[in-house]
Amino acid sequence: MGEPDGAAAALRYPDFLCVGAQKAGTTWLDKNLRRHPGLWLPPMKELQYFSHLHLPATRKWTTRQRRERGSQLLRRHFEKNDSEDWDFGYIARVADIAGGPVSDDWYGRIFSAAGPERICGEVTPDYATLPDEGIRHVTALSPQIRIILSLRDPIERSWSHIRMLTQAQGVTEVSKLAQFAANADQYKRADYPTIVAGWRKFVPEDRFLTIFMDDIAAEPRRVLEEVCGFLGVPYRDKLFARAANAVHAGKAQEIPPAVLDILKYSFRPIYEKLAALYPDIGARWAARYY
Repeated sequence: MGEPDGAAAALRYPDFLCVGAQKAGTTWLDKNLRRHPGLWLPPMKELQYFSHLHLPATRKWTTRQRRERGSQLLRRHFEKNDSEDWDFGYIARVADIAGGPVSDDWYGRIFSAAGPERICGEVTPDYATLPDEGIRHVTALSPQIRIILSLRDPIERSWSHIRMLTQAQGVTEVSKLAQFAANADQYKRADYPTIVAGWRKFVPEDRFLTIFMDDIAAEPRRVLEEVCGFLGVPYRDKLFARAANAVHAGKAQEIPPAVLDILKYSFRPIYEKLAALYPDIGARWAARYY
């Protein structure tokens, strides 16, 4: 299929975003949404476009992440296919995503690959903490954007995040784990009420869906049925035969008491606000610790 005439005509922006939370089932959601023929997602998860522009601290790694993931995708394509079967359109799209430079046009070119009959979107958990100007940028490009936010017990989420960060650095000392727990970034990512309020200033209730990690674990297909309905595509049970399969499930590891104490003290105001925002699950989460 040929490209539309004119660069501007080829640009398209996402119909939906999953904006987080990090370590709360977003990779599971990404993998399952890719199985639906009515949906289109970019070749790689986490484009990091709005975080690159509006969360300056991420710039030291967002470009590197896109290049590394793009290289992995291309290497896999070359190894999987004989040279006469290489898809040069796909190769060019991945190279463009990986190589940038990033801009509104760059972002629009990515989603132009989606057919007009498909709903398109992406999953980048770092978008949860975008400032107002970042969310305003999202809605300027996609005025009818639909937002999905997946939430997990804040202490469980933070401990999973801390383990990911420290394992990557080979850190095992409890004192160092405690330093990660005390980092302001952990509070910012766990402050779901503030995250919800920030997005809801720009996105109305009917275009904002909250799902929960507890429900993903207990009833994954019901969650996917809810998400499909929210996105306006038919739910088909046979598409999600592997919905119950965990993604990136790490080995269970008890939180050291020193780390737990820091998180409990720091996050207590968050749990109190969550119990008001989501009375059922918020109260259940709080009851685990207080």
